[in-house]
Parts: sequence; C-alpha cells; structure tokens
Amino acid sequence: MSLKNYLSVLLIGALIVLTACKKNKKNETPAPVTQEEALQVELAGVVAGKANVAMDSTFTFQVKVTSKVPDKGVKITLNVATDPGGIPLAQDDVANATGNVINITLKHLKEVKTYKVTVTLASLGNTANIATPLEFLITNKSGS
Repeated sequence: MSLKNYLSVLLIGALIVLTACKKNKKNETPAPVTQEEALQVELAGVVAGKANVAMDSTFTFQVKVTSKVPDKGVKITLNVATDPGGIPLAQDDVANATGNVINITLKHLKEVKTYKVTVTLASLGNTANIATPLEFLITNKSGS
C-alpha cells in the first residue's frame, strides 16, 4: 500500500473513533429541580411557647405538617434540656416521616422538673427547606 492509502485509512479510522467517542449532549441536561412547598408545622397535644404539664415520666404529643409533605419525607430533630440550666435530656431518635402526623414520645422526664423542648423539621430532599423550630416547656407534675 502506498503512503496515500495509509493516510486515507488512518484518517477514516480517526473519524470513526472520534464519532463513536463523541458525547451526546442531549442526555447531559440534569433533571429539573422540583420546587418544594415551604414546610409549615404545628403542634397538637401541647401549646407552643407555653408551659405544659406531663402527669408521669413520659409524654406524647403530635407534630402536624400542614404544608405538602416533601416526596422524600422529613427529618425530625428533637432537643430536650432542663429549664433553667440547659442540661440535655437524652431522647430516642425520631424516625424520618412521610406522613402529615408524627407522634413523638418524650421519655425520662424527672419529677417536678421543667424541660424546654425544641422540635425542628427539615426536608430530606432539600436541605434548605427547614420549618421554623417550635418550642414549648413541659413539667412532670407526678411528684407534687
């Protein structure tokens, strides 16, 4: 074969390789980000911002999501600390939820002690979508 034939074969081979390796730009566009409704929540069984009473060492209340629940659900963070003093009281983790009503049980409430409870909800699909934290006080009155 002559040099001209080698160059022709080489050029055709290079074109085939380049065409086969070329990325398809149509498939590279990312899926559109779905806009989530801002999380809105309210408490049931307690009054937010006020003092509430527990009759023993456990107390159950509900968090109701009044906005549309995100597709991936919400993460619930619970912070319980003595008031005054701010000494944390360990609680069980609250499972991630996909429903509108979440039952939360506080445990290990000591007699005649007041605790400040803070409940925060955040979307699992959009970390910027966080509900305004809700706070209330709870006192175990079983010892009085």
